Amino acid sequence: MQVNVSREGSVTVLQPIGAAVAAEVDGLDNILTRQQRNWTRRIVLDLSETPFFDSSGLETLCRHQRWFTEHGLELKLAGVTDMSRKILDLTRISKRFQMYPDTSSAVRSFL
Repeated sequence: MQVNVSREGSVTVLQPIGAAVAAEVDGLDNILTRQQRNWTRRIVLDLSETPFFDSSGLETLCRHQRWFTEHGLELKLAGVTDMSRKILDLTRISKRFQMYPDTSSAVRSFL
């Protein structure tokens, strides 16, 4: 899975491209692990190009969200597609995240 990384001020924006499934989720996992090692304080995960998740993708999201929360860092979601939103809602994982309609509003939420 390709993950585009950019900065908007003091916020790191990660945009995975493609489905977050077992065969592809290693790229996202590696990028999030790197952000943890760098103690990146503010991250927006732009999911506008991630059409859906399987259990591996969901587990990756939950594991990293838990780590960020335990260490006082923030990981927010933006641009969640309809299918991904349904999956996050059905599994009740959506309750763990602050979600925004787009990257700009997620970045502004850090102000």
